Amino acid sequence: MAPPTSYPRSLRRALLITSLALGCAHSRAHTPAPTVAADFTSVTDRVLDRQLASHPNRGVELGLHAYDGRLPDVSPSGIVALQQQITDDLTALGRIDPAALDARAMVELSALVTAVLVDRFDVEILRAPWRNPMYYLPPLDLTAYISREYAPLETRAAAIATIAEASAAYLDHAKARLEPKIARTFLDTALLQARGTAEFVRTDVRTAIASVQDPALAARCETALVAMAAALDDYARHLEEMRTSATDDFALGKDAFTQMLRETQGIDVDLDRLTVLLEKDLERNLAALDEAAKQIDPSASTADVVARVGDTRPANALATATEQSARMREFLLAKQLVTIPSDDIVRVVESPPFLRWNTAFLGAAGPFETASLPSFYYISPPDPSWPATQQREYVPPVGDLLFITIHEVWPGHFLHGLHLAEHPSRLLRSTYNYTMSEGWAHYAEEMMWDAGVDDDPRVHIGQLRLALVRNVRALAAIGLHTGGWDVERARQMFRTAAFQDEVNAAQQAMRGTFDPMYLAYTVGKLAIVKLKDDVKAKRGAAFTLRAFHDELLSHGAAPLGAIRRAMLGDASPVL
Repeated sequence: MAPPTSYPRSLRRALLITSLALGCAHSRAHTPAPTVAADFTSVTDRVLDRQLASHPNRGVELGLHAYDGRLPDVSPSGIVALQQQITDDLTALGRIDPAALDARAMVELSALVTAVLVDRFDVEILRAPWRNPMYYLPPLDLTAYISREYAPLETRAAAIATIAEASAAYLDHAKARLEPKIARTFLDTALLQARGTAEFVRTDVRTAIASVQDPALAARCETALVAMAAALDDYARHLEEMRTSATDDFALGKDAFTQMLRETQGIDVDLDRLTVLLEKDLERNLAALDEAAKQIDPSASTADVVARVGDTRPANALATATEQSARMREFLLAKQLVTIPSDDIVRVVESPPFLRWNTAFLGAAGPFETASLPSFYYISPPDPSWPATQQREYVPPVGDLLFITIHEVWPGHFLHGLHLAEHPSRLLRSTYNYTMSEGWAHYAEEMMWDAGVDDDPRVHIGQLRLALVRNVRALAAIGLHTGGWDVERARQMFRTAAFQDEVNAAQQAMRGTFDPMYLAYTVGKLAIVKLKDDVKAKRGAAFTLRAFHDELLSHGAAPLGAIRRAMLGDASPVL
């Protein structure tokens, strides 16, 4: 899919300002004049409000419950309005003079411009409303309304009913808009999501709100949820019919892929150079895996040792993850690796049935929640209907689980969320950049190993297995979208270079067709490592790892290019 050859003047202006915001060198922070600060806040607040109104499910996840019960407007006029809004917002942000901003406002501007450009890329380059049936499903996810009690049940149930009542018309717009020839992997994944969401609505949501006391509200919810499940079933039937004309046309192409990195992540890099960097990191991790395997059994092949280590499963994954979480927090405190800004901890719990689509993951309270709400580190049990061997294989090995815990909790996503919740900037608490967020969590895995969290080579294999999956994701994304790879070639690489089983290898390869930015894990890690090395070289004896980590996290989840310029005061490349 080729990008447009030219941009409207307003967009070119916005892209220029983006470049300035991401790339201007600043040797010192300065305070803008009050009128400049007021104008900046007025413009950015207005753009942010429009962003959240266009994506109300994001607002709900952030803990901004004024957006409860809303769906985005995906009618023909709604899509036209979204396109106009993107242009208008880029124009408004393009009128801001970066030279008049202080250091934090520069990062805020970069974060917001990038967020708008993500929307522009989705609509104008990916053409997701026309080409991706998954585009319409996240706003229909009702998990946020039943996973934690941020408001009385009746309040949450009323919001659920409002969404459920609007879902049929919403999905009718989706069916009318989707083009007849869509990538097979997009359709197959959307089918899984639509069917799963229908079952979730039909069973889990109804169970969760069964104790609503108001008879009228209970009846309204029942009627609405039955209708919503039927609408999702109908959407799935429509997608099934579309499979007869499905294609293998998922590749972005080199120009659009490079544009995606530059505009949505703030990373301007030559793809050939990026591929070399990624291949070197893969080779480094494979060499480390060979060394760890030799320490365990010098007479066996690396593959055999990895398979043997992978058979070491915890007897009780919840208990193991709970112990790991507590131990990682204590390790951070003892080693003074990063500031922990609050006493909040996660609850390690078994995933409820409606969340068992992933082995282990974080369900954190949003940074804007005003009530004291728990965050959950979910561990999903295997399906008891599976054969015993399959149930055992579903549980992560002990070493893998340790670094999943590091990635999701300490010092990964949960700690990052604690820093966000304390952040004074509404804008930085509201915006998210894939490469910074996943890059930090993935960086944390290797950082913790290097800091001495364990010295058992079997544990090191757990860290390396996760790193190799991320290495292959990055190379597969480039291959699938710019190198003519088919899904089978990507699947084979996950099998041979990342030691994945058949099912996981196939799932990872398919994901790369519709989530090319899943290279964010490794790219983000490499960018943070380079930033750390460059900051250390500049600050010399004054450098400490804790200060570096605290300063990095003080910029929220802004694009790493903007963070780099804020920390180094120059426009040197991210990678």
